[in-house]
Amino acid sequence: MKVTLALDGTLLGKRQTEWAHWLAHPAENPLSTRADFAGGELLLENELCVYSQDSRYADGLPYSGFIVTRRPCQTVFDLTPAETVATHALLAEVRAHLDATAQPDGYTVGWNVFPAGGAHIPHVHLHVIPRWNIDAAAGAGLRYFLKAAARVQEQERRRQ
Repeated sequence: MKVTLALDGTLLGKRQTEWAHWLAHPAENPLSTRADFAGGELLLENELCVYSQDSRYADGLPYSGFIVTRRPCQTVFDLTPAETVATHALLAEVRAHLDATAQPDGYTVGWNVFPAGGAHIPHVHLHVIPRWNIDAAAGAGLRYFLKAAARVQEQERRRQ
């Protein structure tokens, strides 16, 4: 399968617009205001964070979800030491749950920070994406796509 993406610089503007919208309307922020995570499935939780699988954000990634802090904060860099520990503890529970239910062959786990890093909602959330050997993108991690895009950009720059 060949996947072609048009990376023409317009995505950043879209992310910046979304980020600004949620900053201007914090009472509507879907990750800050949904105490019960209505619309998503709240699977696991601890005192400081929750894990939800929300089909509105899955985008074709079965069993994917995110760990979000109960306290509104924008990025992983804003977590308190206690929130960092609670996030890691919940991540271990999420893995055990997914290992038992979805039985993936691997995981992609990551943070998007600020619009340039791919974030569009200003509330810290850790993506947990189960992966299987039969996936079309099996073996490709987060950096794979970023490095591929950088290589294409460098080739285009050299041609100019």
